[in-house]
Amino acid sequence: MDHYVYQDLQELQEQHWWFKARRELLSEVLTSLMIPSNSDILEIGCGTGGNLSMLSDFGNVCGMEMHEEAAQYAQKVSGLDIRSGFLPGSVPFEKKFDLVCLLDVLEHIEDDELAVSSLKKLLKPGGRVVITVPAYQWMFGKHDKLLHHFRRYGRGKLVTLFSANDIEIEKLSYFNTLLFPLAAMASFMDSVFSVEKCTGYSTPPRWINSAFYNIFRLEKLMIGALNLPFGCSLLLVSKPVH
Repeated sequence: MDHYVYQDLQELQEQHWWFKARRELLSEVLTSLMIPSNSDILEIGCGTGGNLSMLSDFGNVCGMEMHEEAAQYAQKVSGLDIRSGFLPGSVPFEKKFDLVCLLDVLEHIEDDELAVSSLKKLLKPGGRVVITVPAYQWMFGKHDKLLHHFRRYGRGKLVTLFSANDIEIEKLSYFNTLLFPLAAMASFMDSVFSVEKCTGYSTPPRWINSAFYNIFRLEKLMIGALNLPFGCSLLLVSKPVH
């Protein structure tokens, strides 16, 4: 892709209500984990680098991205160690990490079982995994196809997936709960009407973007103490790996 395409993707992640509020929510979750400030952190599937600055507040960050041009762009913008690679099978780092993050990445991997099985090999003793994924297979639709998702997830699917690989779960919560009724309605409308672009693909008008951002970000006040019972996405935090 041309350079301006990656710049557009970066601007989308900086401006769109979903990306902005999700970073705040994730920052709150990571703060609650009390990660040592010198922790080594790996983001798998870092894209153009929208989460790297936030993650850098918690330690020394490296990134991995399957698209080489996107990895190069992320490295140029962030100044961090970003390398081309993918799960499962092609991890370009020999070191191990205190924290490995897959933030809306697992749904892009066809063999998610093999991908999860490889995570423990990347972790130091006491290391953790933090992932987010889209929730509810019944919501799988045009948006997922456009983004090349293989699936969406339920709680049971994640529990089975991680338990089968001896990774214990400390926290498993839905999120993007407050806007879930609107998201479910949008998913239904997209399935009924034939449109070129699905709802939510681009940044909405400023007033809608601001309203959705301020609603979604309220969940950071709850996510640390509660496991929310439903929502558009799922958050999983593993227990420290021995």
